[in-house]
Amino acid sequence: MDVIDSRVERILEAAARAPSVDNTQPWHVDVTGSTVTLRADAARQLRHYDPHGREMLISCGAFLFTVRTAARRDALSAVVTVLPDPDDQLLVAEIQLEPGPVPDTDELELSVAIARRATSRVPFDDQPLSTDLLEAIRQAARDEGAQLRLIQPSEPVRQDVIGLMRRAEAIAGEDPAARAEEAAWTATDPGREDGIPRELLGPGADDEAPVRRFHAGTGHARFERHTTLAVLSTPGDSPRDWVAAGEALQHSLLVATTYFVHASFATTVLENPTTRHDLRRVLSLDGVPQMLMRLGYSPAPRHTPRRPVGRTSERSAP
Repeated sequence: MDVIDSRVERILEAAARAPSVDNTQPWHVDVTGSTVTLRADAARQLRHYDPHGREMLISCGAFLFTVRTAARRDALSAVVTVLPDPDDQLLVAEIQLEPGPVPDTDELELSVAIARRATSRVPFDDQPLSTDLLEAIRQAARDEGAQLRLIQPSEPVRQDVIGLMRRAEAIAGEDPAARAEEAAWTATDPGREDGIPRELLGPGADDEAPVRRFHAGTGHARFERHTTLAVLSTPGDSPRDWVAAGEALQHSLLVATTYFVHASFATTVLENPTTRHDLRRVLSLDGVPQMLMRLGYSPAPRHTPRRPVGRTSERSAP
């Protein structure tokens, strides 16, 4: 077996830890020797919340960045072609793994963070993050061609953003199709390899948290006053931008993880075209918002389940 090919499974096992909308894990890979072909799995697309596949491709972009990072741990370089076929946008990327230099300290720290990163679904410590830490997270997004707009507790616009988040949640809560789709992926029973298990959602607390309501029956978690909100944006709103947003998201999350900072996501405001437009307007964004999250310290989150590599990949003879 080729020495590079022998490392591929370890890389794919790491990449399976990438975040995805509602833990749908909407990716599939074909492996031929040292070549990895990444495809979006349309069967796992949220048809109601994500009709254009934006969040599906963001999820695949996060998977792609994780492949790149895990490859560096093994002194491999990933040569990536994104969306190589304009007529097949489910073909997300072709990745050629080649021998590379020995990883530096930063690369090794990011690779270690892959297994530690997890989405927080509990209240954060109500304290701000340092300027240097936030700048490191912002730089990670810039490295992937995206921007991270930080919304600090002292900014008046923060209340406008929170209002839009609550408005989007209220609209989604009145939509039976939205509730049914979310119920299929949240508060899932033990033993599933995808979705968000019921025990990870935590008890409902009050109505202050502008995060996805989880209509399957968990209510809100308290929203802290001093945590940082962050909006990830890209220059455009094409499938290529969505993949780039996923890479920038995962890069930012892994950097945050190295500082023991966790993230909690609020995607509903971006799934509604009106509130997504209004979010861009109130923040005067030059780019297009692709992800909204809050960043802070919390107890180490529990990990959501993952499908085994054997269920998400196929191997072909070189």
